[in-house]
Amino acid sequence: MTHSQLLVIFFTVSSIIFIVHAQYIGKPQTTNEIKAVLKHSVELKCEYTGEDGNGQFLEWYKDGVAVSTEKAGHYAVTTTEKESTLTIKIFVVNDTAVEFWQVKTNKLGYEEPSECRFGKISAIPSPQSIETNRANEKIESRQGSIRRSEDKAVVLKCIIEPKPDNYDENEIVWEYSKDEESYSTLPPSVTKEGDKISIEHVKKFHNGFYRCTINNVTFPVLLRVKDRLAALWPFIGIVSVVIVLVIIILIFEKRQKSNKKSSTDDDDQDQANDPLVRATTNPSDNDTKKRAVNA
Repeated sequence: MTHSQLLVIFFTVSSIIFIVHAQYIGKPQTTNEIKAVLKHSVELKCEYTGEDGNGQFLEWYKDGVAVSTEKAGHYAVTTTEKESTLTIKIFVVNDTAVEFWQVKTNKLGYEEPSECRFGKISAIPSPQSIETNRANEKIESRQGSIRRSEDKAVVLKCIIEPKPDNYDENEIVWEYSKDEESYSTLPPSVTKEGDKISIEHVKKFHNGFYRCTINNVTFPVLLRVKDRLAALWPFIGIVSVVIVLVIIILIFEKRQKSNKKSSTDDDDQDQANDPLVRATTNPSDNDTKKRAVNA
């Protein structure tokens, strides 16, 4: 047996040993049902633990279509020699329709490792938004808020998607926080009924954060309570400005009149004290006296 033949046999045996010891692990385990929360991220990971240390990962697929061909931004793939991770950035309803998710490799005999072939991902019931007793008022952001004046009524309804089959097994919990740091029981006069809470006459102490929770997923909303006269403050401010302007104008006009009168009196006094003025007026006085005598 030649040296070259021995090398071929060696590499062949080595490849067989590596293949035998090649092992892929899927996380979460493919034997378990995968569940996720809508509008949250989901990760599917394939790890390679073979002795050669290189899983030779190629691409992730959903129902046989490469995720790289999908709309940019929805999926993200990170790959090293030992692992490859598919991240669904925002899990949506359309993702629940996918029958299987899979990573493919360039590893001989393990091109489609069954350990990294994931089945359908189902959405668990979770709060997705909050509706109120006002038409078209819906809070869809977890940083959302609503405003109410004192003594007004408010109703908060937790919108669950997908809807649970049995609300008894998926109880909705409502809690309250003054500062969103620590939550506790609801304030007095807040009535809870199923998926909603209501306050018949909202007061200042009702101001704060309210959140609904189901399956350990929460959705908060901030209730801002305004003073009953809050709506009048802009009007009062405008009236106050007008009154101040009127007062300023009256004071200004009064000072103008006073200055004008003082100026007139000063002019008359100056004329009386002026000798030229007296000289011109004296002849007139004499002529008047002469006309009176002749008459």
